Amino acid sequence: MTYSEDEPSVLTHTTEYRYLIKCKEKTVGLDVMDQDILFNADGDIDCPIDVVLHKNGYTFSDLMTWDAKEIQFVELSNKRINIIRKIPLNINL
Repeated sequence: MTYSEDEPSVLTHTTEYRYLIKCKEKTVGLDVMDQDILFNADGDIDCPIDVVLHKNGYTFSDLMTWDAKEIQFVELSNKRINIIRKIPLNINL
């Protein structure tokens, strides 16, 4: 396909979503696919962590071996990070 000035410009999608798993010794970033994004009953943007873990080749057991301390669901837009939700993992079982 060639570019023509007669054709309208196509805007690229610059917003991405990721999960950041904050661990004791590292941070693990997990890619989130657009089709996995949903809006919950309150109208808040959300994405199931189990789906994202699976699509990135991980399980909940990996979270335990990483010694995960916090899960962050973030929006990346124009090279800026906006934290949508933080989930602390300091629960003693």
